Amino acid sequence: MENRVIEERYVETNGVRLRVQITGSGTPLIMIMGLGAPGDKWKHNYELLRRYFTCIIPDNRGAGGSDKPDVEAYSTEEMSDDILGVMDALKIEQAHVMGVSMGGAIAQLVALKRPEAVKSLILTSTYASPSAAFAKALGFLGELRGSVDPALLKQLNLWMTYGQYTQLHHPEKIEQSIAADAALPGPMPDYAYRAQCRACLGHNTAAHLHELKMPVLIAAGAKDLFMNMEKTMELVNGIPHSEFYLCPEGGHVHQWEYPEVYDSVVLGFLLKHE
Repeated sequence: MENRVIEERYVETNGVRLRVQITGSGTPLIMIMGLGAPGDKWKHNYELLRRYFTCIIPDNRGAGGSDKPDVEAYSTEEMSDDILGVMDALKIEQAHVMGVSMGGAIAQLVALKRPEAVKSLILTSTYASPSAAFAKALGFLGELRGSVDPALLKQLNLWMTYGQYTQLHHPEKIEQSIAADAALPGPMPDYAYRAQCRACLGHNTAAHLHELKMPVLIAAGAKDLFMNMEKTMELVNGIPHSEFYLCPEGGHVHQWEYPEVYDSVVLGFLLKHE
């Protein structure tokens, strides 16, 4: 019987207390969220995936119900250790691991540090090394955070993350996103957002991509303003035997713009490697 119950736990690891949601049944699937958002943002996608897998959905440090250390910068290194600590606390010896954007950067390090524990890896709208354009965008967003009207900054962020087709033809999806985000738990302090931005900017696994020998799916939006195609191809060309899915009109959040197609591709990949 399908398990639709969402269990909430708190895990003490690596100097922080992390909120973790668990739902579904089957092989563990760890879902790592991106910049500035709690794990709850995976809801669009785990509704399907939990029918087949036990979805483990942590809030990264700085977000949601997890601790938010007041420091200048976090790092994807320590955030990957957070995820490994969650796996240890939940006694997970092996899992599928997926991450979006910053979460994909964290997922790469989880797989590099403990390859035997990663059954397969899904990297969505992410990168091995930041582009100059991405660095500039995060610099602007970090500086504007706390100095401009939050609603205006939200609109700017959505303009940067959603594809133009969605903005022009399906504005209701963006309005729904704004309404849903307003109800998310644990408001994020400005300092924590900037600390996560700096974690993104400090990430670089480009020289180690060839070490990822497990099955890997790379998913990208062709109209992603954050992750240009050059950075996507750095992953595709750098990871041996990786599979590649490109959403033609998708932006940085194509998994929410076109969830049915994305979920179908992801589910097919996961089941193939069960």
